[in-house]
Amino acid sequence: MTVRIGMIGTGFARRVQLPGLKLVPGVQVTGLASGKRANAGLVARDFGIPNVFADGVELARSGVADLIIVSSPPDPHLRFGLAALEAGRHLLLEKPTALAAPEALTLWEASSARPGQTAWMDHELRYEPNRKKIRELIKSGAIGEVRHIEMALRPYLRGDGRPQAINAPWNWWYDAGKGGGLLGAVGSHLIDQCRFWTASEVVSVAGVTETFTRRRNDEAGHPHPVTADEFSSWIMRMASGAVATLTLSSVAHHGGGHWCQITGSEGTLVLTGEHQLHVGKPGGQLEDITQTDELWEKTTPNNMWARSFVRLMRDLVPVLGGAQSSGTPATLEDGWKIQRIMDAVRAGVGARLD
Repeated sequence: MTVRIGMIGTGFARRVQLPGLKLVPGVQVTGLASGKRANAGLVARDFGIPNVFADGVELARSGVADLIIVSSPPDPHLRFGLAALEAGRHLLLEKPTALAAPEALTLWEASSARPGQTAWMDHELRYEPNRKKIRELIKSGAIGEVRHIEMALRPYLRGDGRPQAINAPWNWWYDAGKGGGLLGAVGSHLIDQCRFWTASEVVSVAGVTETFTRRRNDEAGHPHPVTADEFSSWIMRMASGAVATLTLSSVAHHGGGHWCQITGSEGTLVLTGEHQLHVGKPGGQLEDITQTDELWEKTTPNNMWARSFVRLMRDLVPVLGGAQSSGTPATLEDGWKIQRIMDAVRAGVGARLD
């Protein structure tokens, strides 16, 4: 069986997903869509994709693909996701799910009405070996009862290690109306990890977002207002009783990138950077238990997003053929629950979610 894939988007898809699919058996990318058809044509030529479309809805309805991967900016996610489901296609939807919780709920309800179609969220970090190991350690009681989780991303780094947002030109990333901002791009992953690790739902949340750089010039030098978040910080209470605090900054000048500490009644887990994992018992030293990664330096780029996407797809393809998932994939229901949390953080008010 070969799964025919239709890809919507030429940004993250071109950098990470299309190269990664070369490492996934049983797939063929048969269609590519972009709002800028010229971009789709160039990327299709580079990757040998036979069918090019100027709109994701057209691709979903065309019949050239069995699985639609929506990797566009968030604002058309509802339209593209519904088109894929209504056309009878399987769906892999990039995060954040949509612009707001009502749209995410619509997508979840549409997927629930079609049990014969698989619809997953691309929360690929559930497949990263060390993040998956954290879930296993917590489940086994290795650190006792989880009491609190601290997560931070300072700053948001480029591939060369420099802060990504410093002096960056304006694009959709800085436009809240298109779903820009670090909360949706990375905060959605961090929220998902807290839920994934603890196997517990968020019952209350309170937070704040801020935009410090009020205007940016685009690549042509034209100024635009910045409406998306550059900083966010929030606290979540889990149904398990654990408390999580999360902070994101795309304007910090220094910091270690990704960092997480999970404090349990009987020990601590510390995750630094993309994959370094340590464990410690009270009064003892931290011990390096980092999991080896057989995909290391096999993906382009060589980062946790690319490697984790390959693993997610290696799980998804057999599922489309009737097999059971070997992992714990995120569904559109998960996407809706995460969207509710982000909406509350953006509103700047405390919210009960249970």
